[in-house]
Amino acid sequence: MPGDIVNYTLPLLAMLLVPGIASAAELHVSHAGVVEPDAELRATVAELSALATKARARDIRKVEAFFAPDVKSFVRSLDPFQPWKQVDDISGEYLAGVANIMVEQGELAAGMPVPDYRLEAMKMIAALIADGNVFGTLDDAPGAVCAPAAYKVDRMAALAFAKTFELDAYSLRFYGADVLLAEKPKAEKGRVVPANSLIMFDYRPDLPEGWGYYETAGGVKGYMADREDTLGLSQNHVCFAKVKGKYRISAVFGYGL
Repeated sequence: MPGDIVNYTLPLLAMLLVPGIASAAELHVSHAGVVEPDAELRATVAELSALATKARARDIRKVEAFFAPDVKSFVRSLDPFQPWKQVDDISGEYLAGVANIMVEQGELAAGMPVPDYRLEAMKMIAALIADGNVFGTLDDAPGAVCAPAAYKVDRMAALAFAKTFELDAYSLRFYGADVLLAEKPKAEKGRVVPANSLIMFDYRPDLPEGWGYYETAGGVKGYMADREDTLGLSQNHVCFAKVKGKYRISAVFGYGL
């Protein structure tokens, strides 16, 4: 038994001591309740995606045909740890209903035409069910398969990490790939932070344009150029369940904007 422990721990210690790799106790984001969609659901999603991605007015009714007669809807604030609150079902004008809980609808200048937010809702649905997204189950939508699956992270540790910056959990960020926190702006050397590790932006006014200073929960600090692939813990979801033998959108979840 002692020999087994040594054989197990030595490779681990060696990995932790590799230069340039973040090795402290980072906070990692994963997915909860992952489900592999069956062939029928995949076919339904592919057909819906082909229509919704185009976001054309002439396809609005075709997309709405993929909704169940009564669609449960849930809302919450930008706080990713706030419980979902169920609101009125969407029982008609489905894309308008989705837009009301998912699409930002700011004030318009006088004389400006009101956008057709149903088209934006179509784009959001297409993004939620896009290839590569993970499907899963949600406690608030029993029996349904939802996209994307909910993020999973140590809630208390994440809140404590955010609190050190006097910020809330909405401010926490992560990346789907490894990122380098450079020793100084524009430097090629630094510490590699593994994909899906929580990270916090720390504002510093004296940095070059397009660069920021970041810190991980494990204490790794460094500089990184602005990126467009930044992810946050707040999520929208669209869920599918069988209705009269066919998969239909049975629930939608949207956070406040």
